[in-house]
Amino acid sequence: MTPSAADWLYHGPNLVIAALLYTLIGRYILSLLFKPDSDKVIWRVFAQVTDPVLGAVRAITPAVVPNGLVMIAAIFWLIILRMLWLLVAAMWGFLPRVGA
Repeated sequence: MTPSAADWLYHGPNLVIAALLYTLIGRYILSLLFKPDSDKVIWRVFAQVTDPVLGAVRAITPAVVPNGLVMIAAIFWLIILRMLWLLVAAMWGFLPRVGA
C-alpha cells in the first residue's frame, strides 16, 4: 500500500529530519576516522550537508561547549524535533493511519 498525498504532510518533514539525524550520526562516526580538514570526498559531503544544522545549534549553544559536543547536542535536538513533529501531526490529525 502506498502513502496517499495527505500522508506526505507527515512523511515529508519526518524524512528530512531523519536524514539529517542519520547524516549527523554518520559525520560523528567519520570524525573518529578523519581529521576536520580532510579532503576526502565522503568527509566533505557529510560536512556540507550537516554544517547548516551544526551552525544553527552552535548559535544557541554556549561558546564554552566544544564542537564535538555540539554535534551530540544537534543529534539530541533532532531526536526531540522528530518526536515533537509526531505529536504535532497527531494533534492536527494528519498522522497516517495504520491498516486503513
